[in-house]
Amino acid sequence: MAAPVTRGLSCLTRALGWWSRQPILVTQSTAVVPVRAKKRFTPPPHKPKYQTQKEFLEQARKAGLVIPPEHLERPIHLACTAGIFDAYVPPEGDARMSSLSKEGLKQKTERLKRNMTSQLSIRKIREYDANFKIKDFPEKAKDIFIEAHLCLNNSDHDRLHTLVTEHCFPDMVWDLRYKTVRWNFVESLEPAQVAQVRCSSLVNQGNVYGQVTVRMHSRQTLAIYDRFGRLMYGQEDVPKDVLEYVVFERHLTNPYGSWRMHAKIVPPWAPPKQPILKTVMIPGPQLQPWENCEEGPGEAPGPQLA
Repeated sequence: MAAPVTRGLSCLTRALGWWSRQPILVTQSTAVVPVRAKKRFTPPPHKPKYQTQKEFLEQARKAGLVIPPEHLERPIHLACTAGIFDAYVPPEGDARMSSLSKEGLKQKTERLKRNMTSQLSIRKIREYDANFKIKDFPEKAKDIFIEAHLCLNNSDHDRLHTLVTEHCFPDMVWDLRYKTVRWNFVESLEPAQVAQVRCSSLVNQGNVYGQVTVRMHSRQTLAIYDRFGRLMYGQEDVPKDVLEYVVFERHLTNPYGSWRMHAKIVPPWAPPKQPILKTVMIPGPQLQPWENCEEGPGEAPGPQLA
């Protein structure tokens, strides 16, 4: 019985070895495996320690901390005013009426009231400018006036900004583009004198401005040429007598401020100005592309300047 059992085991082993040497056929199957992506980290919501600003200020006050208030307004700098304080009205005839007449007595009374107000303004100006003197100011104003007008001859706007205020600058350079200005100061017919002094505040009581009105009677020459070099206004060789009331202003609160020309007062009784001669172009005839204005005896005129 032992022999048949051993033979059977050897046959089984031989059969298993043969199957083990055969290539294994693997069937490919498709399987969907869900893969979980990495979860993004979300920080927890921040919860303020104090619910209201009032509670925060109370806790800070208890801790001994002083929190200054926040100002959302932007600071502004007012370098000059937008007009004239109590504008001086020059009397007709330059106040040369007799004091015995009714009109002359009225002018004298108004002059006394104006001088009293000017004295109070002078005291206010001297609180900020200790070197301010009425006797020396007319000569200083005259130098500023002459230098500011000479800047128009060479279009030196940078220097002009330091001599006139932002209110006066547009009035001086208006409509002077592409034009040539020839201005000259010949002489003073009368010494310049202070007609009025005013001092006032703007926005608040600490923002103080001073204005001085100066009477100037001088002889000047003025000529303005257009971009074609043709005379528009005045004459260079003909001087004219000019009586002007010029207002000078200074920002007294600003320690680096200076006196600058602010405006000119034109009385209602002043004579009208000389009209400006404008230069215009007269267009020539409209020609067809095949026509020539230089052909034939009847030559067509070209554009002309009038």
